This record gives sequence, C-alpha cells and structure tokens, in this order.
Amino acid sequence: MAKQNEALFEESSQGAVGVSTAIGFIVSMVLMLGGFVLMSYAFTADPAAGLWEFVGGLAAVFVGFMIPFSYRIKPGK
Repeated sequence: MAKQNEALFEESSQGAVGVSTAIGFIVSMVLMLGGFVLMSYAFTADPAAGLWEFVGGLAAVFVGFMIPFSYRIKPGK
C-alpha cells in the first residue's frame, strides 16, 4: 500500500524520450506489423510466390523485434 503523502507516480530520472528512440520505435512497429500482414498474405498466393512472401514477412518481423533489443543510445551522447 502507498504511503499517505507519497506521490503515486514519480518523475523519471532519465528524462524524456529522444527523437531517435521514438523513430526507432515507430520503424520497429511498422516492420513488425507489416511482417505479420505480409506473412498472412502468403497463404492466399500461389505456393512459389507465397513461400517468398512468408520468408520476407518473417525477416521483417525478425528485424522489427531485433531493433529495440539491440539498439540503444548511451546517455550523454
């Protein structure tokens, strides 16, 4: 239980989100969601093209997940 005179949400000591972090998040979400859509379209195409659509969608999802877990800007730079 929270203390009586303590704020429920404290201000972050790291500051606001930077522009590059926000752009990286948006690119990551577009790649991930676009990859899901591309993989779903692969099931309506002929088998030869569908395989490459699925592989392309899988690669987009992989890169979309890889960006936020591997890319980090060090504070102060």
